[in-house]
Amino acid sequence: MSLIKDPELIFCINERPQFTDDLNGVDTTLTELVIRGKTKNLDRLKLFTKLEKLWIYTVNQKEFEVILNVVDPKLLYLYEMRVEDLSLISTLKKLEILSLTWNTKAQSLWDVTKNTLLKSLFIEDFSKLNNISSLNNNLKLEYLNLSGGMWNSLNLDNLKDLSNLSNLKYLGLSNIKTKDESLEPIGYLKNLQELDISNQFPTEEYARLSVLLPNTKCDYFKPYIVLSDPIDDKDLMVIGKRKPFFNSKVDAKKLQKYKDQFEDLQIKYRK
Repeated sequence: MSLIKDPELIFCINERPQFTDDLNGVDTTLTELVIRGKTKNLDRLKLFTKLEKLWIYTVNQKEFEVILNVVDPKLLYLYEMRVEDLSLISTLKKLEILSLTWNTKAQSLWDVTKNTLLKSLFIEDFSKLNNISSLNNNLKLEYLNLSGGMWNSLNLDNLKDLSNLSNLKYLGLSNIKTKDESLEPIGYLKNLQELDISNQFPTEEYARLSVLLPNTKCDYFKPYIVLSDPIDDKDLMVIGKRKPFFNSKVDAKKLQKYKDQFEDLQIKYRK
C-alpha cells in the first residue's frame, strides 16, 4: 500500500458524480460534471464558468477539441480516448490534477510546461506512446504515475526525461519497458519520498537506486519481497527482471545467494 497519495487524485479516479447525457437544462453553476464524448449539447459547456472538476469518458479527437476549447478545470479526468493530438491540454491554465487513461492514438504528450499549476499527473495505458520528452522541464510536478495497460506495456527509449523533475514526491512506474533498461535517471530525484515500481528492470538497477535514494521508500530496495498472494507454494519474489520465486521455508540457501548478490551491488555503488 502506497503511503503517499494525492487525495485529490484518488478522488479524481475513484469518486465522481452521475453521468450527464444532455447538457440542455443543466445548472450552469455546477462545479463538478461527468460527461461523455456523445453527451448532447456540448456547446453549452462554455456557460459552465464555475466548473472545477470534469470527468470525460469515451471521447474522439473532434469531441476532445470541442470540450477542451471551452473549459479550464482544476481537475480533469479522461478515460477511453481516441485522441492523437493532445496539444489543447497545454491551454488549460488552471489545471492542477490530470488523469488520462486508455488512449489508443497518442504517440507523444503535449507541452506540459504550459500547465504551470499542474502538480499531479496520471497517465495509463497509452498503447502508442513512446515520447515523454515534454515532461522534462515541468518542475512543479509533485505526483507522477506512468503505467502501461493490462495488455500493453508502456514502451520508452529511456527514463532520462524524468531526471529534472526535482519536486517529485511520488513516482509510480508500472508495466514499463525501456530500451536501455536503466533506472539511473530516477537517482537524480533527491526529494522523492516514494517510488512505486514494478519488477521489470535488472536487479542492479534497484540496488543502485537504493544507494542513490536512501531516503526514498520503495519496496524493491531489497533483495526480495514477501508476496501478499503467494504463487502456489512460492511466497517470496526475488527483485530483478526474470528473477525466480521461492518458498521462504525451504529455499533459505538459495535466498541467501541473492541476498549476498544484492548487498554486493549496494557496496559497489557506495564506493
